[in-house]
Amino acid sequence: MDKNIFNRLEQYYAELATVLRGEAGAAALFPNSTDVGMSRENTYAKILETHLPNCCNVYKGGFVYDENGNESKQMDLIIVNNRAIQFNFFNQDVAGKSIACIDGCVGVASIKSQLDARNIKDALLNIASLPDKCLINNSPLINLTQYNYWPYKIVYATDGVSIETAKQTIDSFYIENKSIPLHKRPDMIHVLGKYVAILLKDDRNILRDGTELPHGVYFFQTHRPDEFSLPRAITQMHNLVECQNHMIYNFNWILDKLPLE
Repeated sequence: MDKNIFNRLEQYYAELATVLRGEAGAAALFPNSTDVGMSRENTYAKILETHLPNCCNVYKGGFVYDENGNESKQMDLIIVNNRAIQFNFFNQDVAGKSIACIDGCVGVASIKSQLDARNIKDALLNIASLPDKCLINNSPLINLTQYNYWPYKIVYATDGVSIETAKQTIDSFYIENKSIPLHKRPDMIHVLGKYVAILLKDDRNILRDGTELPHGVYFFQTHRPDEFSLPRAITQMHNLVECQNHMIYNFNWILDKLPLE
């Protein structure tokens, strides 16, 4: 046979990208913008649900909170480790929406139909609203070097401004909002069929051709962005949840802080 597994996987992710593009086109048929947004959220959520480990739960909407009661802005998708405390009894009555503690949260996603300059700023503010996690409490057998960057943060849109406008908007936003740390910025910004931007978090970031890139900036890729972004998001969240399995979570503080007067 002339195909190895990686050739097959490349084709597989290309087919997933075709599904995203097809669903994006079908969603445009809906007259109501809310219906369009829900259709696109559902498609992206389904791709995550069917590729992440079974220990990950994908919820369509809600917010994330911390042990001090701080809440994030509304998130379109929330991915939660099943070792975290759950709040799912009513989520079937409200279109699968739920809330989640930031401790045990694997990922969040902001889904846009059109990523124009206004929506870029809105998505960046949304991600920046994520509250802080508890102090790290992990097995000494594993070194969690990027704990501050958890959860994995995605901005996804089915269309958007040019790469030049996106770069300028993102750079201007963070110049004006210097107080937003790197770990509260999107890990990935993906505009379907146009580009994907990856936040460079490592001290050394080396491309396949040997080019070294600086820390703390976005690297934009235009070559097959859809086929690249899907396995990137899935593998990064898989790596994260594997690390979470070495964490020790304690949610006693929820009972302690309930105002049971």
